Amino acid sequence: MAQKRNPEKRLEPRKKLLCEIMSPIEDIKRRLEKYPKVVFEEKENYICLLSASEAGFDVWFSENEREYTVGFSSWHEHFDKDELENALNCFSWGLSDSCRVKTYSRKGEQYKWQVQSLENEEWVTFSTTARFDFSFLIKPEIEYKINRLIKS
Repeated sequence: MAQKRNPEKRLEPRKKLLCEIMSPIEDIKRRLEKYPKVVFEEKENYICLLSASEAGFDVWFSENEREYTVGFSSWHEHFDKDELENALNCFSWGLSDSCRVKTYSRKGEQYKWQVQSLENEEWVTFSTTARFDFSFLIKPEIEYKINRLIKS
């Protein structure tokens, strides 16, 4: 005789991902525990890992009710709330030696940031953030910044 299923009895709940249990910023801080020399600033819904040297760049993560934002220096990318894994991967990528930021400046003021990815031993521009620069007739200074916290 077939046994009736009790509708109140449910299967064990699926295991939750760590980022579903704690906030993404708490998850980032937990992962950073294995890098004790990393210095970061934290505010409500925001964390920024400060560059360890002039050769690197700050990497930051913020969240609000609509989205997550990941930034490298002044470059940034927006992620919808259902793209948390992509946002966290982007954040980690910014700490690796396979990501760099190409900065453009005139008269000491940065105005353009290109994020580049190391692919097949060549740097490829992934994305650009810029603001209008009124001194466009002056030749820009270009600088490359890279973090090496995570080795590729």
